[in-house]
Amino acid sequence: MVMAKASKVDGNGGTASKRAVFVTSEKGGVGKSVTARALIDQLRTEGVRVAAYDADGSVGGLVRVLGIRDAHGNLVRDQDPVTGVDYYNVRAEAGRPTLVNCLRSGERLIVHDLAGGSLVDLMEISDQGDGLKQLLRRFDLNGYRITVLHLISAEVGATQSVARWIDLVGDRVDHVAVRNTRWGKSTGDFPFWHGFTDARGVDKGGKVRRRLLEELGGHEISLPAMPSGTFAKIDAENLTFSVAEDDPTLTIAEQSHVCKFREDFAAALEPIRPLLGL
Repeated sequence: MVMAKASKVDGNGGTASKRAVFVTSEKGGVGKSVTARALIDQLRTEGVRVAAYDADGSVGGLVRVLGIRDAHGNLVRDQDPVTGVDYYNVRAEAGRPTLVNCLRSGERLIVHDLAGGSLVDLMEISDQGDGLKQLLRRFDLNGYRITVLHLISAEVGATQSVARWIDLVGDRVDHVAVRNTRWGKSTGDFPFWHGFTDARGVDKGGKVRRRLLEELGGHEISLPAMPSGTFAKIDAENLTFSVAEDDPTLTIAEQSHVCKFREDFAAALEPIRPLLGL
């Protein structure tokens, strides 16, 4: 596989040393927020400074778990994105400009957990619905290279989302496909992504994956699976994965599930760390 570039010459002729990460899929329910939670939690426990944003407003899964809470357990309205999670509604005209306005902070690593189906809203921010050219230019001019984490599930909609992103942005961003192994680990569990031959002998799928990996030099990693019962308990208590690993409300077996998930996720991140500015 072609290794993706760690930096890119920006619109001012300089080198983009900062990263903006979009965790995305036009398909809902594919694991975007879980991926963003795992990514930010992992990096912060390593001491990496990460500015986090939830584009699904105060109801988003990222801010619900990683957001700063007051003494009564309520989410604090004014969130510090570096220690908690700032949030905005990407579907609202007043909220969506946060995606680019946050670049003024100059933070070296910014992560946005994008709401499902929000690509059309991104096109409204700078391009008035006409593609993403001006939006991408804003990132370039501010010294940021974008890394898009595409969540891949078994459904055709997840693969179609990647195709739409590729058509709009091409190689102006770095692409990483994240296979959510909640659906399984084999290629057959992701038929539209890896491709398959139907009962009539007709080859279907796989073209988008080849475009991402071969034409654009993208990467493919896997989001580890966790036993559903263990994850449900962690999620209900709004626990980060790093806290859940030693949480006394979990059984020892459940703690071991979390530990394995974190170790596997850290290993999965290794080949794409340059795309996170690390």
